[in-house]
Amino acid sequence: MRKLKSLFLQPMQKGQIDKLTFIALTPLLILGGNSVFSQENTGVKSVKNVEIEEVYVTARRKSETAQDVPLSVNAVSSETLQQLNVRKLEDLSSIVAGLTLQEDSIAPNASVRGVRFDTFASGFDPTVEFYLNDAPINSLAAMQATFDIGQIEVLRGPQGTLRGRASPSGAITIQTERPDMQAFGGYIDSTVNNIGGRNGRFAVNQPIIEDVLALRIAGFYEQNDDNRVDSINSNKSSEYEGKGYRFSLRYSPVDTLEMNLMYQRITPDRLSFTQVESANYEDATIAAPAQGDFSASDRKAVSDIGQKSEQDIERAGLEVEWENAGLRWNYVGALTNMNIDRKDVGDTGDVFFGPGSDPRLSNVGQELETDTSGFTHELRVSSAELINDAFDYVAGILYQKNNPDTDLIQQTSVFLPAFAGGGLAVVNGTPVERRRESVEKSLFANFTWKFNDATELSAGWRYISYHDEDSTKVSGRIIATRDEDWNEFIYLISAKYYVTEDVMSYVTVGNSWRPGVSAVGNFSFARSDLENSFITLDPEESESIEIGVKSSSMDDRLQLNVAAFYQTFDNYPYRSGGSGVNYVSTDSNGVRSVEQFNFVAAVPVNVYGLEVESRYQVTPNWNVGALMSYAKGEIDNGLIPCNDYAPVDGRPDSGATAPTVADIDTATGNQNVGSCNVSYSSNFAPDWTTTLTTSYSYDVAGKEVFVRGLLTMYGASKNDPSNDIDDVGRYDILNLYTGVRDPEGKWSVMLYAKNVFDKEVVLSREIEAANIGVQVLQPPTFQTAEGETRSSTYRQISMNAEREIGVNFRYNF
Repeated sequence: MRKLKSLFLQPMQKGQIDKLTFIALTPLLILGGNSVFSQENTGVKSVKNVEIEEVYVTARRKSETAQDVPLSVNAVSSETLQQLNVRKLEDLSSIVAGLTLQEDSIAPNASVRGVRFDTFASGFDPTVEFYLNDAPINSLAAMQATFDIGQIEVLRGPQGTLRGRASPSGAITIQTERPDMQAFGGYIDSTVNNIGGRNGRFAVNQPIIEDVLALRIAGFYEQNDDNRVDSINSNKSSEYEGKGYRFSLRYSPVDTLEMNLMYQRITPDRLSFTQVESANYEDATIAAPAQGDFSASDRKAVSDIGQKSEQDIERAGLEVEWENAGLRWNYVGALTNMNIDRKDVGDTGDVFFGPGSDPRLSNVGQELETDTSGFTHELRVSSAELINDAFDYVAGILYQKNNPDTDLIQQTSVFLPAFAGGGLAVVNGTPVERRRESVEKSLFANFTWKFNDATELSAGWRYISYHDEDSTKVSGRIIATRDEDWNEFIYLISAKYYVTEDVMSYVTVGNSWRPGVSAVGNFSFARSDLENSFITLDPEESESIEIGVKSSSMDDRLQLNVAAFYQTFDNYPYRSGGSGVNYVSTDSNGVRSVEQFNFVAAVPVNVYGLEVESRYQVTPNWNVGALMSYAKGEIDNGLIPCNDYAPVDGRPDSGATAPTVADIDTATGNQNVGSCNVSYSSNFAPDWTTTLTTSYSYDVAGKEVFVRGLLTMYGASKNDPSNDIDDVGRYDILNLYTGVRDPEGKWSVMLYAKNVFDKEVVLSREIEAANIGVQVLQPPTFQTAEGETRSSTYRQISMNAEREIGVNFRYNF
């Protein structure tokens, strides 16, 4: 029986699993227990011969075991991705505790170690940097379908002195499968499920010149029902259709030179309806729902149209490695082009409904087109082996340029006054153009000294020169510009010491930096100073310390790693949650109306936490694992934008009624937006998460039968701290997998169930009923207008994925 690679598992905390979950996991534990006591019947080898298979990572730009790296790193292998039926990067959140990934057609989000990366706030400068084949990649291009992936590594803590760009919270590196230059092969992989999903993946590997040149072609196709939300006012349903392919070419004319060229294209299309529930569930003062009573379990929408997006994402990359005279030269380059067309829904609560509604109102929203191009070049040199058995180094330069250009049409409904019938006069479209260019140049170096077999010291630094310029034009008039240059120095120092041969302790100290933020979405022509301070921010600086221990015991059958960290941020770009903060916006005609925008604020943040990872190889065919993450991030008396209009008391309002222009003017002294000093969570994710996994296999009639379990436990979270009705209680999600495979690895058939007990959790709930801003023409000339907000009787919410039962078939050739 061949040894199975270990999966990640998280420690089970007493009292935090319900009885049904415990009952579901019991068969797995019983099966594993029987394998220990029934070795003669199962053919299991002696436990004394069992040890955990080593996991190799490239967290420090060289291949070494994860147990030797003085930082917290979690590696997810291609085998794990296949065993747990991971079809998109977002699913890593259920495997790697403490990591939160939220997919979106234009602005995906990520968080780790207590702070949140928001694309709208941070753009190309995330708290968590993404890499594809060693080159930085935009989060939108990275967070797509996963296919033909070799390994994914989640690096926690400040990064940047060894890899790519500075990122304060961590990095996610994705390595695609490389062509095999010796043997023809490949696979086909197919999944179907009970909720309208179909997924197919394949790869073909062909050596062209043995040991010299090889080609690998991979691709995928997926179709599903997206968020599974249907609208009562549309004959269409939410849906996703994505496809993509990748060509990889590997060339090694001599032993000391290797080149890898990759090109991939992914084209996902989505139609998503925004889920709602009856607003009076949380606020009895709101009128009864106008079009039927809907709870979260109904998974319904009321909008006439859904959010529609079409994406075209291209990526080309080149990696070159050459060894000569004791030196290793590496070049990593990449080119990314993305085109996105998206239609956002303005009337998610279907304020404009009924037999008298103008059909033009059903299509009101925002039309957006984004064209983004960018490239990166990195050249580095390193010692090919230890110098004098004690010293190595890496040094290099990075150049990166990004050009995200956005054009959108903001649609606004203009109505006649009530005495004139109150009907729709016209739908105005306001054109908005944003042009941006960012250029980063940096020099970096890292040196490692191995004093003896037990002690090692590593020190690295990076000098960053960053240029950022952008402009925003509304109706042909420039309303905001930025042209900034920043220069910064970051460092990272780590020391590790082997207390014994099997116990390594380490400490890592470093800092990080990110360019200043310029948030997009406020298109007002008359901004106040306070308002501008919540749009354009100074650069962020952070400092961090991590202390950890990594250990192996029981003849290398058990690994236990513990890391504690503390990190401080200055000018962290905190972005307001939900649908945003109400503010007064002025259009090109001088009309003032109440709009909503997710403002940002530069605030001080303190983060502390603990991470525990354990893997245990019980027998050659049974393994368990655990990963627990606790991270508490708090704003330390920071000034943020907030709805503080009724009453004005320095605290965010808890009511669900949208303010008027007069309310905001009175409350803020004509500053257009309210502000509050707060000390609360900097992250919307739970403070703690835990994942538990187990895998057991046994022989039946010459075939290998397997059973696997994945339990993800989420702690309670405040979500948006200013919103008292969107708190999320703790909950568990259990996935189970079982099937049979050929002992030689030729084929496998797997039956799985994700979210076995169909747990329903409302992950977000807006504080206000869904509303929309309109303009009303004013007599006597009807040449001027006043803005007003019209509210629906429904509230926007989002939920976790419902239960999915499916079958996966894989054939390797």
